[in-house]
Amino acid sequence: MESYDYKTDKLLYLLVIISCVYTGVLIYCQNIIGISYWDIFVYLNNAMLFSHINIGSQLSVPPILSLITSIPFQMGFISELTLFCVSGVLFVFLMIGIYILFNYRFKREYSFIASIIFSMTSLVVTWAVSGSNDLPSLAFAIWAIIFTIKAVNEDFKYYYPAFGLFLLSFFTRFTGGFVLIVMICYILLNRKKVMGQLTKKNIMQFVLFFLLVFGVISVIYYSYLGGIPFISQFIEVSNSNQVSSVNVGYELNTFYYIEHLPQFISSYSVNDLYFSSLSTVYNTPTPLAYVILLLSTAGVILFMAKIFNEDNRIDKSFKYKIALLAIICIFIIISYSHISYLITELLFIALVLLLYKLLPNKLNKIDLLMILWMGIFIILHSYHPVKVDRYIVTIIIPIIYFMIIAVDNISHYLNNNKVPLTILTIIMILMIAFNASYMQSITHENPHTTEEKRATQWLKDYDNNLTTENISSDRGVVFSWYLKKYVYTTIPRVLENGNESLEDKLDSINAKYYIDSSSNLTGIEGYHRIYSNNNSQYKLAIYEKDNR
Repeated sequence: MESYDYKTDKLLYLLVIISCVYTGVLIYCQNIIGISYWDIFVYLNNAMLFSHINIGSQLSVPPILSLITSIPFQMGFISELTLFCVSGVLFVFLMIGIYILFNYRFKREYSFIASIIFSMTSLVVTWAVSGSNDLPSLAFAIWAIIFTIKAVNEDFKYYYPAFGLFLLSFFTRFTGGFVLIVMICYILLNRKKVMGQLTKKNIMQFVLFFLLVFGVISVIYYSYLGGIPFISQFIEVSNSNQVSSVNVGYELNTFYYIEHLPQFISSYSVNDLYFSSLSTVYNTPTPLAYVILLLSTAGVILFMAKIFNEDNRIDKSFKYKIALLAIICIFIIISYSHISYLITELLFIALVLLLYKLLPNKLNKIDLLMILWMGIFIILHSYHPVKVDRYIVTIIIPIIYFMIIAVDNISHYLNNNKVPLTILTIIMILMIAFNASYMQSITHENPHTTEEKRATQWLKDYDNNLTTENISSDRGVVFSWYLKKYVYTTIPRVLENGNESLEDKLDSINAKYYIDSSSNLTGIEGYHRIYSNNNSQYKLAIYEKDNR
């Protein structure tokens, strides 16, 4: 990294200004779009609970985003916009983190452009300030890596914020905890430096810090939930048999994310199917998406080419080392398709560490870190049968990183140091243009959301005593938020899978109303329809229990 002084870094200040303005635009657009995604309503309802207003909660999900959102909620700012603003602050935090992390490898100008390009990829734009927890978790993760690098190269004290930021990432999104592997591997790559830091005092203080934090977290979870929920979630992620076609996003194609990378990078506009599927995979990618992916692939190839450079090949045992690495690669492929992704992850981590250990001409540590980061999350999410586009947003950072490497290497072939910056500037300008069109196409309220809000208002007008009535819906968390009261979640297809009937379930909770938002029921025994929106594409109906 260049000698860095943030106080004199004008590009950093410019990035802060640009990211704040740009995020403000994203928040404005998101406020028009609203919320449709199930999980985001869960975070809103949990934020209400943390604000001492219980309208239903799921405390088994990561709490950090809801905890942060609850702060302005307690000040009276109870709205979806509050969650968008919280997400926006963390998005700015993420953009700045990308810039600082990339400064460890590239010129500041390149890092600046990389941060802008990342922020304008279609997948990022779609979810940036939506209230989902993917990008907030990534924001904490990237700063955890930055402080790990600082701890290794500057001062042991930075391990404390690194570990704290890891915990924030993990408790924002549990799979975000896999960034710990990246952090540990960077420490192992710098074993000699780290060994010099491991004084008795440092070890004792960090162990006590770890035990204190672990103890507090355990007490909190056991007090409120009687256990640690992310352990069961980890088992679920590890075992594909825990899910079935009943789960939304069920997809067995292991190349799903790879095949749709162009749509995730840059799309002309959002496809109409997005508003019913909440997935960007149906978008039409721009030519720029393929250019970025081609350059990124070239960057990875350039990285791999360093393995076979002359300094390494003159090593007498080079052939044996390559044979060992090749055998590990074969076992990675076999384990992934026939054993478990956990074994695959361990073998992949061993491969990356051995690449550094065995080769005389050491590879760049940040390059290895990015390869590791990209590989870990591709393996993790490609293995699991439930695939949702936002899950893979983490790997866009390494994709942009290797694109920069490819462009930077052009100067070596052309003997012109200005060419890379020119190319990156052109890519950034094109991304801005395509992104403007994409944002315009997505900035209108989801028709399904509109219908749900209308139905909510109709039911409020129909019955003035809703607070005393039991209500159920196939999207209970959504109507809990709109009605500001607990609404039972009763999904017919899930009940059928468990050999239960909807009628029996509604009878057991004594539900007076059932709101059918997405199941398209023709009727419910013992109930009569009192509301229908007459929308053939987004059907919604409300049923009332018959008087007996």
